[in-house]
Amino acid sequence: MKEINVLILTVTAGYGHISVSNALKDYLEKREIDSKKINVEIFDILGDVNPLINKVFTEYYLKAIKYIPNVYSFLYKKEAEKALENPRKFKRSSKKLKQKIQKEEITVTDIFNKVIIKKKLMSILKKQKPNFIICTHPFIGELLELTEIYEYVKSEEGLNACILTVVTDYVVHPSWLNDASDFFIFASDRLKYLLAQIKPELIISDKAKFFGIPIKDSFNNNNDKIKLRKDHVFRKENHDFLKDDYALGDKFTYLIMGGGYGIGNIKDYVKLLIEHENNSSINLHSSSRHNELSNILVVCGNNQELYDEILNLKKEKDYNNQIMVLGFVKNIDEIMKMSDVIITKPGGISITEAMACRLPIVIKEYLPGQEERNTEFLLNNNLGIYTAEDSSFLAYLSQLKHDEDYRNQIIDNQKKIYKINYSYDKNEKTNPDDDNNQRINTNSSLYKIYKLMENECCKRRSNELYKH
Repeated sequence: MKEINVLILTVTAGYGHISVSNALKDYLEKREIDSKKINVEIFDILGDVNPLINKVFTEYYLKAIKYIPNVYSFLYKKEAEKALENPRKFKRSSKKLKQKIQKEEITVTDIFNKVIIKKKLMSILKKQKPNFIICTHPFIGELLELTEIYEYVKSEEGLNACILTVVTDYVVHPSWLNDASDFFIFASDRLKYLLAQIKPELIISDKAKFFGIPIKDSFNNNNDKIKLRKDHVFRKENHDFLKDDYALGDKFTYLIMGGGYGIGNIKDYVKLLIEHENNSSINLHSSSRHNELSNILVVCGNNQELYDEILNLKKEKDYNNQIMVLGFVKNIDEIMKMSDVIITKPGGISITEAMACRLPIVIKEYLPGQEERNTEFLLNNNLGIYTAEDSSFLAYLSQLKHDEDYRNQIIDNQKKIYKINYSYDKNEKTNPDDDNNQRINTNSSLYKIYKLMENECCKRRSNELYKH
């Protein structure tokens, strides 16, 4: 049986792009199209080409957003303004690199794309022969617009492949809107009004699909939070800093995290919260559960320095044994489902995962550019809270803890943006070993992307272009 080949192109600038890529791979490889197995390969456009370049690029990005955030924010906005003033027109007959050098029109991106990346990408394309190419980073669109790559990917003599770009933030930014893609997957249908202002032709041509950001299906299973906490125990043999097993019980639980890199002033958040809880003498709620001290789960990602700082803080301030410190975790879906409120930076994937787990989102700081725009979306749709001052930060956390109606209002708004609707699709052939074979979330982005791909295969077959 011949396979349907899918190539996912991504960049390790933040763990979100990789998370989306892995979610797509896990989901698609359990399914079939036209009785053909779907084979998925993920190619990191920087890391797989040159790990040293990837390291430099990642460190540059992290330092830029940390030390010169205003500059990064300015460039991000300027790029959008420039694109709107002079829309990019894709031309297959682009100038040769030599001509651009002579006219002093060459850029770092041109050299990087045409000299370093293009040869390797062409090699991967010819080896994998993908029917579908899925992009999870805006940088990739520029590569696919390069003349030689575009003509090979799109021509009937070449791959005749379908290209999907998955926008991994709650934004409509021109950097994502390349001219090579057949479809664009946006985070929410509420972005259609913004897209209508920026590039309405994508809506008219039906290239814009408002499916949502793909996340693993494991986030979608609604569970009783209190029951999950009562059943969960952090074992001391797995965490050498614990003197005894750490049982969450039925206590209100805060989750604090800063993405895979552990970005943000997380230590300050923890210190503020634990001192506030231990020093507060005001009882605002009659329920004993809400008046007792809360659990504070801290996920540090791969930030070892932060992990050590939180451990030291735990030794210094955790006199009621409230803090549970975690590094990079693979079961973040379980951690989220056990929590009542999440304090995080507003990455597109983190926001989506939190909404799937029905977690009110609290933002105290954000990275410039895309996270700034994500915060705007979050606030404009009443999905969470943003506050920069310590006093209001603590006040909102107390309100979320003590005022269940207030918390539920936010959760109800999240349900309108991120819908979960399990049903049985009798026409779908799935892996018989899949435990959720009978329960399919037909509202999930993963399901909709899969059905779009299935439909495209059907169209190409009927047009006698279904070669691979």
